[in-house]
Amino acid sequence: MVAGVSPAGRFAGMTDSLRAWIVSQGEELLTGQTLDSNAHFLAGRLTALGVRVLGASTAGDRVDAIEEALRAACERADVVVCTGGLGPTADDLTADALARVFGVEVEENADALAQVLARYEAAGRRMAESNRRQAQLPVGCDVLLNPVGTAPGFAFTGDARVFCLPGVPHEMRRMWADHVDPWVREQLDHEPPRRHLFRVLGKGESQLQDLLGDVPERFAGVELGFRTKMPENQVKLVAAPGVDAFADAVSEVRRRLGKDLFAEDESVELAAAVAQLLVARGERLALAESCTGGLVGHLCVTEAGSSAWFDRGWITYSNRAKRSDLGVAKDTLVAHGAVSEETAVAMARGAVERSDAQWAVAISGVAGPTGGTPDKPVGTVCFAVVGPGVERTRTLRIPSRSRDLVRRFSAYAALDMLRRQLLRLGS
Repeated sequence: MVAGVSPAGRFAGMTDSLRAWIVSQGEELLTGQTLDSNAHFLAGRLTALGVRVLGASTAGDRVDAIEEALRAACERADVVVCTGGLGPTADDLTADALARVFGVEVEENADALAQVLARYEAAGRRMAESNRRQAQLPVGCDVLLNPVGTAPGFAFTGDARVFCLPGVPHEMRRMWADHVDPWVREQLDHEPPRRHLFRVLGKGESQLQDLLGDVPERFAGVELGFRTKMPENQVKLVAAPGVDAFADAVSEVRRRLGKDLFAEDESVELAAAVAQLLVARGERLALAESCTGGLVGHLCVTEAGSSAWFDRGWITYSNRAKRSDLGVAKDTLVAHGAVSEETAVAMARGAVERSDAQWAVAISGVAGPTGGTPDKPVGTVCFAVVGPGVERTRTLRIPSRSRDLVRRFSAYAALDMLRRQLLRLGS
């Protein structure tokens, strides 16, 4: 049984890797209404630090269920990270459950209340009385500042160090960086494993295995792993801190991947890789989308600073729109159809002519699940890239009848087609 409060220095000087458990709280997770992205994030970050994640559990909005999950986690692990249940409503019960686990009372915490009040004052709003509930915390806990939300986090040291963070993903991630990550690093007396990520488009897992399968044999102490995250594939190298061959292995994998490699940083998306190339050339991009319905534009403007390289876009879904907005000739549409390389390149030319951009990407296809023909089945997508002295087209047959997958794959394929062309030209 977990009971009592241990000294705050319980974990100082630990020589073995910390053992961790993740507890997610919320009825919406159990009913499938919400995907538990928080547990995914925390498992990855803890593992990257060299912490052994023993498991993860999910509890609904019942104090006994949350208590049971936290108690079991504390008995198994050295550090427990719990997300959710810190809000102002009656079903936010994490503080009550943790107080039960450690045998303490819950009371209004002055520091937590001041934090909640300050957030509302900064927003020019009056705090509702129900928000006082967010300051009801276990006696003896450490209050954790939440600079991006109203719910203070808190931590408690007993038989395990328990961090309770908000369930809102961007709040949880900020508080991980501010509070949990530094604490974990302080407890470890060894460097975390060395890791390197390669993000790849254009090669499947089996092709990557054939290309890179000999790396662990050539570079002693280096482990190789693969992960599919549609539409990209990822290659991971892992080694202990003292493995001298790690840098050489990274260089060799980078060389073999060549232009299929678009990023070596988990935070750098494909659109950002394209942006770097366009900015280096001082050029801008316009888009002409049909079946993707603005998805490529969405990927572009998601990147901060996109106004420096993204000019504008058209969603020309109908043939009439292709003609009136982009100047696609009626004869082209009649002779080749809307889903054709001829129409795609005409769309791209029209986008360049009608914008302040030097480059344009166009997409037209059959996203499905209906609308295909024997000649152009569902998943047939035509692409064009037009730029200074450049006109390139291609057609893909995406083997899926899932509308979302065809659109997503097409959007990435279009940006990757532009990326490869820019790499050929250089800066």
